[in-house]
Amino acid sequence: MRSRTLIVAGALVTVLILLNLPAPTALRLKMTSRDNLAPFQSVMSFLLDRTLRLGSHIAEAGRASEEREQLLTEVATLHEQVRRLQTLERDNEELRELLALKNTHRYKLVVCEVASRGDAGGWWQTMMLNKGSEDGIAADMAVITTRGLVGRTAEVSRHTATVLLITDPTCRVSCKLARTGALGITRGGGVSVGGDARMAMFYSSKPYRMDYISKDQKIFENDDVVTSGLGGIYPEGLPVGSVVKTDIDPSGLYQRADVIPSADMSALRYVFVVLRQESGRDTPGMGQR
Repeated sequence: MRSRTLIVAGALVTVLILLNLPAPTALRLKMTSRDNLAPFQSVMSFLLDRTLRLGSHIAEAGRASEEREQLLTEVATLHEQVRRLQTLERDNEELRELLALKNTHRYKLVVCEVASRGDAGGWWQTMMLNKGSEDGIAADMAVITTRGLVGRTAEVSRHTATVLLITDPTCRVSCKLARTGALGITRGGGVSVGGDARMAMFYSSKPYRMDYISKDQKIFENDDVVTSGLGGIYPEGLPVGSVVKTDIDPSGLYQRADVIPSADMSALRYVFVVLRQESGRDTPGMGQR
């Protein structure tokens, strides 16, 4: 306690002495103190300047990071808008093609949207449309796109219709070669999925197989295959595909051909159902069932 008092008393005495020094002596003491403290002031000034600059850089980095995130968000938004515009453009182009076909086709057509495809194992077998019997659709009506034949309706409810696709091996269509008129039966080739049917949707379908073509007929690569009109389901002249390969059946009785489909069976979004004409007003090429 006494030592603290002595320290305080000493400090007060020192202050009194400094305050009562003659002016010249006080000035010299002030200058000496300034000279001695100058290096430390320079260091402190340097450190303060660096600290302020570092704080400024940190703030600028934070703003740059926020601006970068904002720009990335804007870029992602623009990409999404472009994708949507491209999708709308494709849809509009497809709808324009459908409208042109409907206006020029000789049969009565009902445009439908594909509501779903078969499950993974039946991707190339069936699909469901968003229209049914209330729109005039019945079983065994041809289903087409602007490019060609897709299949036929199989099961129909009031508001939906299931389509058996021409890629299914059980779907058989009476066809002919457009150039010569040679008849044959076309059936779907299915897919080769190594025994795992669940992977079917990830594979392309095999070419159609056209059987029972007369051995006397000359078949060329790229010959067009169209429906013959026989059988009463598929009107005559619907595009089916084009020939890519021919050979003789192992029985030796007829020729057969591999046919690449005209319609893009992997990207079906809108299709037409070809309505049958009323009794007594059959369109040429439509036979009796």
